[in-house]
Amino acid sequence: MSSLLPDDPLSDVYFQNSKPYLDIRVRERATDNLNAFDRNPKLIETLVTEVASTEHFLKNDAKACNLAARLANFLPGLVRPGRKTFGGPSGINWVEATDHFVCRSSHGVRFSRFSEFENDDSAEKLLEAMEYRTILHLAWRFRQWYQYPPLLAEIAAPVLREVVEEMKETTDLTIQDRRPFSLYSCHDVTILALLYALGADFLADEEKGNWRYWPEYGSTLIFELVKAKDQRGSTLHVVRVLLNGKPVRVVNMLGRYGDTYSSSSIGPKYIGQGPMNLLAGV
Repeated sequence: MSSLLPDDPLSDVYFQNSKPYLDIRVRERATDNLNAFDRNPKLIETLVTEVASTEHFLKNDAKACNLAARLANFLPGLVRPGRKTFGGPSGINWVEATDHFVCRSSHGVRFSRFSEFENDDSAEKLLEAMEYRTILHLAWRFRQWYQYPPLLAEIAAPVLREVVEEMKETTDLTIQDRRPFSLYSCHDVTILALLYALGADFLADEEKGNWRYWPEYGSTLIFELVKAKDQRGSTLHVVRVLLNGKPVRVVNMLGRYGDTYSSSSIGPKYIGQGPMNLLAGV
């Protein structure tokens, strides 16, 4: 669809079919809240470098050098000239490496298909053995980045701020008004950033190891505004967050747990319920 975009970098494009129709809004990079890596690449590169240049990052990323070299033997594009590695001595683009496994696994395609090792069963087994370790290392790298508040704020705050503003308008609708439904399409790295920003409990626990999570192919993150009554009968609104149909349990800055964010009036307090209080002022 990018080939259909106008020359004006600040314009929005709408595609419509015959009525009843569904509007599809394609945002320009400068106004795309869902992809900070494209919206502001220089700032993101600076923030990523601040993390990737730390001793802790360099030491642990170096442990994946052997894995990176083995991956490059089967997937030479990982070491092509001009590639973006986003820091670290391992020297490959781990997002591209992970995409190779995630996409093919989701579509039932052999990992060695369309390569010079296509009919080599031993090569296929080696790639299968490297799948988990590749995804694990990518999850670790992004964990280092998303635990850095300035970087997480740049990626997650614009998206969540837009969601909050839409929900604030929705609370004033009457029963006769049509409830809005907004559908966004984004990358797995954006979904992961939102989960870190919300304080998903499985990402908060260092000991259990569930932080090794990476969004599966076609993941869906839903923010659902629910009107309810408190114990005194007063009206309030709660936001239910669902990941692939399952409620997201969150941890706030005090280590307390809850299944929803809630506030009698959706606003700054809503954002500040969890780790998003780090982002509210950004």
